[in-house]
Amino acid sequence: MQKIKLLWDFNGIDSLKTAQHFNIHLEEFLGKEDIQFHNIGLDSVSDYHNISYLIIDKQLVDQIKHALKPQRAFLHED
Repeated sequence: MQKIKLLWDFNGIDSLKTAQHFNIHLEEFLGKEDIQFHNIGLDSVSDYHNISYLIIDKQLVDQIKHALKPQRAFLHED
């Protein structure tokens, strides 16, 4: 099964805190909707640009995309 990495960008002085907080709600949403995922995490580009990401199976992309509107998506290779 192909995996997809979905990304949400956060910019500004509080972008790290915002990304961390988003991940809390992301985990809650996935649990509530009983959606299986591979990984949730953060990537820090700079002090003013942080990224929340979610790695899921390709078959779940449309469900997540419509509900949470990620800014970008990439094919993820282990």
